[in-house]
Amino acid sequence: MADRRLPPPSSPGAPCRAPRGALGLLLLLPLAGCALLQAPPPPPPPAAPAEAPPGVYRRAEADRVRELQEENDRLRADVHAAEETLVAVESGMRGAQTRTEAVSRLAEARIQVERAEKRAPWRADAVVEARRKLADADKQLADDHVGSALFFVSRASHIADTLLDEANLVARTPGTRYVKSPRTNLRAEPALESEVVAVLPANLPVFPEGSQGDWVLVRTVSGQVGFVHGELLREH
Repeated sequence: MADRRLPPPSSPGAPCRAPRGALGLLLLLPLAGCALLQAPPPPPPPAAPAEAPPGVYRRAEADRVRELQEENDRLRADVHAAEETLVAVESGMRGAQTRTEAVSRLAEARIQVERAEKRAPWRADAVVEARRKLADADKQLADDHVGSALFFVSRASHIADTLLDEANLVARTPGTRYVKSPRTNLRAEPALESEVVAVLPANLPVFPEGSQGDWVLVRTVSGQVGFVHGELLREH
């Protein structure tokens, strides 16, 4: 008669093997328990979202304050120019010589706006506004409204001054990079599925603050902070 003996028990750490023969059905439960002991480890927790260092936000806030201050100064200058124009018109001080002055200042303002357009191409919207003021000045001169013409010339000059100041800031900031493509997304985190903080125009200068993989943490001249994919930025 054949010797039917049970297989020896598995040693600790040895892989589970299904038994053969008629006893297999009786040993299914222990095998199931063995399989549970060898379950794969749980997946690692998701990585925490990337956050910009506090210093980046402080610098961004300083940029926003600077931009608001420049806009406030420009508005104050516009109001002052309007007051001077009204006083001069009411007192009858506008004559032929003042018209010559207005023509000269209009020509200077045109040169100033052209310089601003070349040095700050990312501010095309502001350049358009300045050119509209120059067109308004032309119309007022054609209608012999010298005081009004000088007011619009003054506004165009103030816009150009603001753009040139911004261009100087960009020029003296080391490591400045520029957006390559129009409508480039500035994202809250370094991922394509992350929230879009802003849409950046082409040629906009940005100040790099760090990197994470293929993404660059940047700060814009207006004080926005977020991530842009490195392939969408250029150095010059």
